[in-house]
Amino acid sequence: ARVLTDAGKVFRQRYESFYQKVKNSKGNLTGVGKNQHRAIAGRLVERFPQVFKGPTHVEAVSTESARVILSMWSFLSSLQAKDRNIDFNADASAKYASWLQPIIKTNPFYIKGGFDNGKAAEDAFNAYFEATVPWKEIAGRFFTGEDVLKGTLKTTPAKFFECMHAVVTGTANCLDEDRDYFDDVFSAEDLFLIWKGLSAHYFLDCANYTESKSLILDYAAFTLGQIIESADADIASGSTQLRLRFGHDSGISPLMILLNANGFGRATASFEQSLEIFPSYNLPMGATVQFVFYRNKAGNILLKVLVNEREATLPLKPVQGPYYGWDDFKAHYGPVIAESKAKIEKRLAEN
Repeated sequence: ARVLTDAGKVFRQRYESFYQKVKNSKGNLTGVGKNQHRAIAGRLVERFPQVFKGPTHVEAVSTESARVILSMWSFLSSLQAKDRNIDFNADASAKYASWLQPIIKTNPFYIKGGFDNGKAAEDAFNAYFEATVPWKEIAGRFFTGEDVLKGTLKTTPAKFFECMHAVVTGTANCLDEDRDYFDDVFSAEDLFLIWKGLSAHYFLDCANYTESKSLILDYAAFTLGQIIESADADIASGSTQLRLRFGHDSGISPLMILLNANGFGRATASFEQSLEIFPSYNLPMGATVQFVFYRNKAGNILLKVLVNEREATLPLKPVQGPYYGWDDFKAHYGPVIAESKAKIEKRLAEN
C-alpha cells in the first residue's frame, strides 16, 4: 500500500525472512516450553518427596489444544524419569471445558457474550492506552502516517502493538534459536510502555476490573469447585497421590483472582493501580497453582497454596505460616463458589 517508511521496509524484509522459520507454527509448544515443564516437574519431585514415596498414582487431564497436550506429556515424562514407581491415567478432552477452559463454546455453561467486558470498560482501556503508550511516535518509525493502522490495516493501535510486542518478546523468550533477532526493534522504554498498556488490558480480561461486565471470574468457580471435590475424594480414598490439570491462561489467572491469592483479587477501576495488583508477569509461560495437602499429628488436613512455585497467602486465617485448615478453606470459598455459579445459572436462564 506504499505506507512504509525506509525503516518499515527494512523491518518487513527482516520479518519475511524470519517468518519462514516459524510459518504454520502459531501456538505450538517450543523446545523451551517443553524444558520448562520438565523442570517444573523435576522441582515438584525434589520439593515434595513424600508424594512420591512408594507407588504413586497420577491423574492428569488437559484441554484438546496440541500445545497443552504436549505440555502434559513433557511434565509426565519428566516425572517418570525421576520416579519409576509411578503410573498415570492421562486424558485430553473437551468434556473438561467447564472447569479447564471455560471460554470455549463446548463448555456446557458457555454464555454468548459472557466474556465481553462491555463498551464502557473497553473505552476506558482505549483512553488509558492512548495516554500511556506513545504509539504514534513508535508507529511513525514504520509507517508514513498515524492513520495507517486504522485506515489501511483496519486495526486498532492496541491490537497492532499487541502483535508486534508478541513477535519481539515471544522470539526473545520462547524460541529455541534466533532469540535476539528482534532485539533492536523497540527500545527498553518502548517495551515498558507497551507492556503497561497490554498488561492493563490483561487485567481487564482476566482480573477484577470493577467496570467489566465479563463473567470470567465467576467461571473460575467451576475450576475451584472441581479442585475441592476431587481433593476430598482423593483424601478419602488415598488412591491418587497427584492430580494434574493442564490448561490456559484464561483458566488459571481467574482461579488466582477468585482465590485472591497474594491479594490478586483486589478490585479496581484504575488501570494504573491494576499494574500493582495483578501485573501480567504473574502469568508467565508455565504458570502454576499448586495445592499441597498435609495431615498434622492431630489428623487434621492442612493446605498450602503455591503460585508459580512460591508460597502464597490467602484471605483467611492460617493455622501457621502459609498453612491453612482444609475445612476453613472450604468454609471460606464455598459461598464464593455458590454465588458465582448462581450468577451464571441466572444468565443462562435469561438467555
